[in-house]
Amino acid sequence: METLETINALIAKAEEADLFGLDFVKSLDKTVVQDSYNGIGPEFLDPDTRAKVTEHLYLFAPAALVHDLRNEFSDGTRSSFEFANYEFLQNCRRLADHRYAWYNPRRYRARGVAQLLYVAVSAEKFGWRAWLEAKERHEQKISGMVPGK
Repeated sequence: METLETINALIAKAEEADLFGLDFVKSLDKTVVQDSYNGIGPEFLDPDTRAKVTEHLYLFAPAALVHDLRNEFSDGTRSSFEFANYEFLQNCRRLADHRYAWYNPRRYRARGVAQLLYVAVSAEKFGWRAWLEAKERHEQKISGMVPGK
């Protein structure tokens, strides 16, 4: 779990890059945001692997924060899954464009990596599986809070 300081820094970077979904993130309690963010990669990946991937792709961590929260509140529908993934792609592109000037080749390399990340989060085996598992976890949390269930 990331520190609140790290979460605040990611939110600040998301604000600077004007990412989509930031209002949604800011509407949540910071502890929910902190508990939901797991870095870049699906929940079922080994935490050390996710930490290494996040370290190498840190440019995209603010987009992953928004995406992780979309997953946390997954409704299990295909349309919401596709929306969350498209938002992730757009946010990764915004981060690449925010970080690198139009004439810097790194901008286009980062945009290429954003496309690869989008393919990964959209994949049936990884993204869809994580989306459905998140819905199940969320329902279990809710049912555990309701008296008599």
